Amino acid sequence: MLSVGCGGTTRSVRLQLERHESVVLIPPNSHSQPLEIDGDDFEEALEELARAARPSARPQEAAQRLFDVSARSGSYLFEPRGHRVTPLGPGEHLDDEPSTAEQELTRAYLRWCERTHGAGDCLRLLGERATLTGDSRYALSMALAQGVVLDEMMDAFQGMADPQALMTAALWTWTTYMILLAVPEPLSKGLAAVMTATLIAYVGIDTFWSLIEGFKAMVEAADQATTFDGLREAGERYGKVLGRNAARAFALLATAAIGNTAAGLATRVPRLPGVMQAAVRAESQLGIQLMAVGGVEAVAVSAQTVTIALAPGAVAMAASHPSGSATARARPSGYKSWGSFSGFKKAMGPAGNNQEWHHIVEQTPDNVRRFGPHALHNTENVVPLDKGLHTRVSAFFSSIRRDITGSPLTVRQWLKTRSLEFQRDFGLTAIENIGKGRW
Repeated sequence: MLSVGCGGTTRSVRLQLERHESVVLIPPNSHSQPLEIDGDDFEEALEELARAARPSARPQEAAQRLFDVSARSGSYLFEPRGHRVTPLGPGEHLDDEPSTAEQELTRAYLRWCERTHGAGDCLRLLGERATLTGDSRYALSMALAQGVVLDEMMDAFQGMADPQALMTAALWTWTTYMILLAVPEPLSKGLAAVMTATLIAYVGIDTFWSLIEGFKAMVEAADQATTFDGLREAGERYGKVLGRNAARAFALLATAAIGNTAAGLATRVPRLPGVMQAAVRAESQLGIQLMAVGGVEAVAVSAQTVTIALAPGAVAMAASHPSGSATARARPSGYKSWGSFSGFKKAMGPAGNNQEWHHIVEQTPDNVRRFGPHALHNTENVVPLDKGLHTRVSAFFSSIRRDITGSPLTVRQWLKTRSLEFQRDFGLTAIENIGKGRW
């Protein structure tokens, strides 16, 4: 159904607005790679998210409730070949008596737990069953796919009261979410919709499709595997599709989603590492304001189109009429630049509700003279920021910060002799650190 990323298929995004209005976008640079997430920032963010998480003693059931799977009577079977989720009635079970192969597979899993995470059912995959079946196989394959990211997660959770419970909760949240995405024409609402929009902003549209296709291939291989090595191979193949940066983005969102709501997750997105780069991609590829991702009400994925139903405040393309009503108009797609900031604003319109346009590399006279106006007034350098954050960032650049610059000059004066690339990297770091209260 879905083409593996970087194929010849043209992807599109349909924004479904109020009053049945819609806008279709052809995202530029849809083949872009997942955003790079620094390892230290990843672990620090995970630790912060973990402090607010309340993992359940029954992580699989908690993940099902999180994504409204509990409405399917609490137990369900994912059929890998048909990609269907089938509810089971009272008294029905996924399997009959476990086979010898299933028993040996389960023993191999327990031995793996003893070597890596301590004795016992370390990922809480067995529940009330004696062997690994159904979704437990997929969750184990997912854990094996994460590789080094799994170790990074455990390092981040070490200071928590029960790090293994947090790991398990994140794993089941991740796996259950992917199962729902793997069904034909998946539709995600609420929390899952916010996760989907944010994930696409971090990994890009084509990588997102590849992750779905790769997960379905992993599910089929895990369903047919009769040994632990078979599950490991299935997981490692998916790990190559996933890659470290996409895995880190997934792990952050899964941890932030534990026991949360759509609105709660949306408030945590602006505090994730790399969020400013993701916000730029969200505008260019999805046409949405990532900082207003809570306005995403539903996301549907078909063979070539992602359809996003959202409230007007999340749209990166609104212009007001004198009557006060709003009409949608597409902003320029792809990279665009202008010779002045006024030209940028005329083409792009308002930054959004309670937001202001911000130059990552500032539009100082020195920068205009050195780099030219088109290097500053463009869709990659000007991004929407919350008004309060924008004020704090501007004040920071006007301040003297010897602890950061090692200079008696203001931050703005210290930067003016630096390269465009240095100023952009510093500008993104400043937004992130000021937003998190570090600077």
